Amino acid sequence: MDQTEKAFQKQDAVFVGSKRLLGKKSSKRSMRYWRNVGLSFATPKEAKEGNFVDKKCPFTGNVSIRGKILKGMVISTKMKRTIIIRRNYLHYIKKFNRFE
Repeated sequence: MDQTEKAFQKQDAVFVGSKRLLGKKSSKRSMRYWRNVGLSFATPKEAKEGNFVDKKCPFTGNVSIRGKILKGMVISTKMKRTIIIRRNYLHYIKKFNRFE
């Protein structure tokens, strides 16, 4: 894991402080928590093999996908771990009895 933040970055589901056993070779591959979120979404390769830590990621964090799946165009990715999506939809105007 690359430690670039001020706080120590680790996944909640992975225990970091395990002791070495004598006579056992430790593997270079670190433990990584990832899961299948369902709803016909494939888990990305970066989530399985990457080294990022994000508690708000549905594949590697503690966030569940619920409700509706949104479709739209990404407008901005300036915020950290957040995007702004533009969605096109019709709005009903009662006075004129129509959608715009």
